[in-house]
Amino acid sequence: MDEQVQTEHEQQQAVKDVVKKAIERQERQVDEHVAAFGPEHAETLAMRSELAYSYWQSGRSEDAITIEEEVLEISERTLGADSPSTLRARVNLAASYWSNGRLDEAIRIEEEVLEATLRVLGPDHLDTLTARSNLSFSYASAGRAADAITVLAQVLEDRVRVLGPDDEETLDARSNLGSSLWSADRHDESIAVEETMVSEAARIHGDDHEDVLTARRDLASSYRAAGRADEATVIQRQLVADLERLFGADHPATVGAQKILDEG
Repeated sequence: MDEQVQTEHEQQQAVKDVVKKAIERQERQVDEHVAAFGPEHAETLAMRSELAYSYWQSGRSEDAITIEEEVLEISERTLGADSPSTLRARVNLAASYWSNGRLDEAIRIEEEVLEATLRVLGPDHLDTLTARSNLSFSYASAGRAADAITVLAQVLEDRVRVLGPDDEETLDARSNLGSSLWSADRHDESIAVEETMVSEAARIHGDDHEDVLTARRDLASSYRAAGRADEATVIQRQLVADLERLFGADHPATVGAQKILDEG
């Protein structure tokens, strides 16, 4: 075996040994806490959730899901369906289901979480915003484009209202909505979102900011893909001029933009 490969293998094995010992320590701590306080004690549930996370990180996804299902069942029965601990347990289980390809089960739980946070915390709570965003992502992953777009539109509306139009999470929500609309072949609507992204980015950062230049490049690309060549050319020509002014004619960004313009 090559010396470098052997060294890397030994390092990886050392990391695995450390993780294994850490998990074994967590398992002992959980067992001790169960013996002292019982399986339904709040701290026991928290410790088991942490153990499930460690299982997940080490690739033991089924073991993680088994624990999370048990924690959720106990939390619902002892603390109630709407308690913060129960909602966290649902979120954790949904994430594990999603990562394990069990999208229908993840979506079912995420819909329950959203309904509960809306009822208990209200539409403007950050946990509600997160729950709605998680659900939109799962809908998209499951190929439910129309449902994803409906929820994403609400995510954007909520974030503009609660966080303001300039917040990074609001900007991300607008970008996600535009991408989902494009994936659903709703190109004109997607482009309208991109146009807003360009104007908002310019207002926040100024015309010469990197994010603005990127947004304009993406908009030109979308115009081109949608058959709106004249509009794409106008933006691309201005983009080349701005890049040349900012970075020079020989800069890779300028050269790349000019190549796209020349190719039409």
